[in-house]
Amino acid sequence: MTEKQSGPTVLIVGAGTGGLMLALLCEKGNIPYMVFEKSRALRPLGSAIALNKINHLFEQVGIMEEVEACSKSFGGLHLLDQDLYCQGSFYARAPGVSNKETYGYTSPVMARPDLIRILASRIPADKLHYNKRVIATQQDENQVTITCSDNTTYSGTILVGTDGAYSSIRQNMFKELESEGLMHSSDAEPMQSDYDCVVGVTGPMDTKDYPLLKEELCEFKIVMGKTLPMTWWFMPLVDIGLGPRVGWMITKDNTAWNKMNKGSGNSKDSSTQGSNSDWSANAAKEMCDLVKDMPCPLGGVVGDIIDKTPKEQITKVVLEDKFYHNWYHGRTVLLGDACHKMLPFGGMGASMAIMSAVALANVLYEDLPTTQEEVTKAFKEYYDERSGWGQQSVDGSRKTGYLMHKQGFVGNMIRRIGLNWIPTWLIKKGSDAYNEYRPHVVFLPFTTFTGTYQSGRTNTPSKRWLATQKESAAIAI
Repeated sequence: MTEKQSGPTVLIVGAGTGGLMLALLCEKGNIPYMVFEKSRALRPLGSAIALNKINHLFEQVGIMEEVEACSKSFGGLHLLDQDLYCQGSFYARAPGVSNKETYGYTSPVMARPDLIRILASRIPADKLHYNKRVIATQQDENQVTITCSDNTTYSGTILVGTDGAYSSIRQNMFKELESEGLMHSSDAEPMQSDYDCVVGVTGPMDTKDYPLLKEELCEFKIVMGKTLPMTWWFMPLVDIGLGPRVGWMITKDNTAWNKMNKGSGNSKDSSTQGSNSDWSANAAKEMCDLVKDMPCPLGGVVGDIIDKTPKEQITKVVLEDKFYHNWYHGRTVLLGDACHKMLPFGGMGASMAIMSAVALANVLYEDLPTTQEEVTKAFKEYYDERSGWGQQSVDGSRKTGYLMHKQGFVGNMIRRIGLNWIPTWLIKKGSDAYNEYRPHVVFLPFTTFTGTYQSGRTNTPSKRWLATQKESAAIAI
């Protein structure tokens, strides 16, 4: 079956945070679109996610109340040793730099499945197509066409690949670039893979057994192994009716693990690209068993938290990172993990995908590109807006991973200095630089930034949107 859309149409492949946010923006901006997801339904997988610098965007698209109902505000991060002694803390509240007071917002921490559910609920059912695994793409001067594994094809004006680290859209686009001699040399290299990871979100927890879950703010508790090159993370989540939950993550430094087990016959190289990136529950048990008897900072042992998590929602992935230089070619463009895969330690993956979706939607709305020349111009504008942030976030997440896992004297000194000796004024200077530019959706009413930090800048409303507002006001009169 072949389906061709009339007029400018955006084909979005991948229904993660970036793809669904882009779809919601297209819906708000009356930009024709369709979403294609390879799974048979949205999969409630993942752990807790911290959302930075984007509260005003949630307000613009009308989902802030739902986000607040499903989230706790990030209060701080506490790094503990294996004996649960606190090595240092980073605060987003007093006694550190208060996000709410300084920048007018807090950073919501919520379960990834909850955010996916909220975004998907705003997409009309007839525009969200499941069980559509894209196996081939074809583009020319006039249109782009995708072919799915069920032999259906769809054509549109623009193709957006937001289908994750192993993006089929990127792979097909790179084949074209390589055949035309346009491939960036580093893009052909495999992703860097240093860590294994198991994630999950518990079912409802009893606060009598875990009194720390009563706290209003979400305080990350991160335990760094002493006998194992591993960390285990715990993020208290909001009570959404049945009881509070806990997002958790267990990570293993594969490089250190293989060195530790070298010559013992127990070494298992987990760094092969894509080897364990199937979100499989069965693949997680071995890693969980390594730390199940370790102390948990919320109470009891790590195994207690694992046992309170639905087995089908415990998943193992290989953590990889890479910044790609080729984000677009022809009528195809990449977004999110497809073009800047980062480690989760910096807490920027979801926020980066959402902000990139906003940047792409802004240029698509303003210019409504149809010719190849217009499409290329729009893609370049999007790339220029987001690539610097993408590179910075990939590098930052890698450095944070080093901070969280480096063992021995050097690692301990880095953490002690980074978490205890850097003055508050210097931390605020870095936070000010991060919050200096907070872009809006240019075709929706802007929000007003509050807080003591008022030197932040934003973009400007769309000229096209302003013209439509004037027309609507004139008609109303």
